[in-house]
Amino acid sequence: MSYADTLPDDVRRRGRIYATVSAVAGCVSEVMLDRSAILILLFTMLHASPTVTMFSSSLSGVLGLFLMLPNAYIADKIGLKFSVKVACWTGFGGFMLVAVAPFFGRFAVSLALIGICVYCSQRSLYGSAWYPLLDNFLRADERGKFFSTMRTCYMIFNGAFLFLIGLVLERYVSIWLLQAIVAVAAGCLLIRWYCIKRLPEDPEMKTGTYKFRQSLYTSIRNSPLTGFSVYQCILVLGCTALLPLTLIYLRKYVQMEPGKVQLLSSVGVAGCIVGYFLYGLVTRRVKLKYLELVVHLGYLVLALLLFWLDKDMPGFAVYIGIIIFCDAVAGSWLMCNNSVEYLALARPGNKTMAIAFCSTYANLGAAIGRAGSSVLLGGVLLAPRWTFCGHTVSVYQSVFLISALIVAMALGMLPILPSFVPEHEDYYNPGK
Repeated sequence: MSYADTLPDDVRRRGRIYATVSAVAGCVSEVMLDRSAILILLFTMLHASPTVTMFSSSLSGVLGLFLMLPNAYIADKIGLKFSVKVACWTGFGGFMLVAVAPFFGRFAVSLALIGICVYCSQRSLYGSAWYPLLDNFLRADERGKFFSTMRTCYMIFNGAFLFLIGLVLERYVSIWLLQAIVAVAAGCLLIRWYCIKRLPEDPEMKTGTYKFRQSLYTSIRNSPLTGFSVYQCILVLGCTALLPLTLIYLRKYVQMEPGKVQLLSSVGVAGCIVGYFLYGLVTRRVKLKYLELVVHLGYLVLALLLFWLDKDMPGFAVYIGIIIFCDAVAGSWLMCNNSVEYLALARPGNKTMAIAFCSTYANLGAAIGRAGSSVLLGGVLLAPRWTFCGHTVSVYQSVFLISALIVAMALGMLPILPSFVPEHEDYYNPGK
């Protein structure tokens, strides 16, 4: 019996409420970095190149790749809640540096990149503590519904927030306004910490018990965990760059107005809201393996559509909006699928390392996907323009095609996922 099973219903309910509010507040900055055009517009107004702008979106994956496992060790040594405290204040400092960077003239782009580096450096520390903290008050049968509800709430809030910003930017574009928005996002991280420190915590969960090599060896020997991690890495490699690359493509190549780019990015947030809401309903009727298959095929179709779509087509903006919406739905389902799998695969007594192990592979895919896209945009490996079936294809669309090919290659790994073959000698507890 887990610690969560011993808690009264009201304690677990209060834990879910605090966790949801912490996500609503803390994810303002995460959504702004991962799914919004705010930072892309800020870098554009600072006259950063498309390569630098795309690279800024890859920093989270790059740093997570190298810091996830060490931060799992640190989280055990200093405690889960103290780790979250350090992470929230570090993230606050990083985003505030981005907010003040434009005041430093020719050093503005460099300082903004440093600020994003500081912010991204704490995400793996926070992630190392977040899932084990949830496991203190979430029973196995509550995971899918909780992740659906929690993420629906934070995306509704972020969607409304970013949509209003888009409306404002349609009428008034100012670097001062973008700075203020980034500063507000930084302040929300402190609200995250206020809520996290009120979550229930297993009193028998001791710090300093983490044996790095032994825990890592246990994770590597868990074949469902390893298979899922490798699959996740390849899928993320193929799909992670689609949204930020689309927003840069719209601003730099299509020359779309900043307000419209932000409004289209808020359409993506709306897609996340719908996706998270539907996930809780769908999981009651559809097995996890079918959800993973739908997400995978969805990303393949979307990448091919982005490659095929021409900016001179009638209704181009509408088609792009639909693609961004569907990409967000796929992304929300992917996150929920992964969260359920993380907790199902994490063996009791080895949860911190198991989750860090999975997250490292996800960050590897994200780092290569986004940094690789940045290199392709700024290099000479791809032709600036070429013709395919009478359509002019830009370098951005060439990258979309490469993404589609990677996603297609990963289809062959679906049969090794634990949800497809759930009977293993190794630990796997997906709940009901």
